[in-house]
Amino acid sequence: MALLAGWGFEAVDLGHAADDAAQIAARLDQGAQDADTILTSGGASAGDEDHFSRLLRERGNLSSWRIAVKPGRPLALALWGGVPVFGLPGNPVAALVCALVFARPALSLLSGAGWSQPQGFRVPAAFTKRKKAGRREYLRARLTESGQAEVFASEGSVRISGLSWATGLVELPDAACTIAPGDPVRYLPYASFGVSSGE
Repeated sequence: MALLAGWGFEAVDLGHAADDAAQIAARLDQGAQDADTILTSGGASAGDEDHFSRLLRERGNLSSWRIAVKPGRPLALALWGGVPVFGLPGNPVAALVCALVFARPALSLLSGAGWSQPQGFRVPAAFTKRKKAGRREYLRARLTESGQAEVFASEGSVRISGLSWATGLVELPDAACTIAPGDPVRYLPYASFGVSSGE
């Protein structure tokens, strides 16, 4: 809610829904009546109790579901009653990353403000990382006094302490790469996503 308000949107709180298909469908129906776009968090995976993605497949118009991004593989993009739906992952770090990388530019475009592209810049790495090919990765990061990007110790999607520790994200490409201290990496400050550090 605070993230949307910070971007200048009027957020309508649809509350929490249990892992119940009827409850979730009712909230989506309400959202389609009360809002121009629906953002949800959780239930977008493929488990037995992940009714959200199943509802979007069966009754909505699910156009995308799994994406090659870490954190954030389960991201549902769909229409419900003609209203765009962004089904963000349930893990808080993945939810924020997907909101920044996918929802913000799309919401900006839908609002008439145009596509919003975050501005990053190259800085030396203050960390070591080996990455496999096939997924773009976003690491919680902040700059040291010497202008290097250091990353949060844990990459887990449930460690929200890293979000407030960080001042931005390091974006690693889809291809395999090995990062050593001093190598250039792309740093995206939170401000480039319209978010103040510590929000």
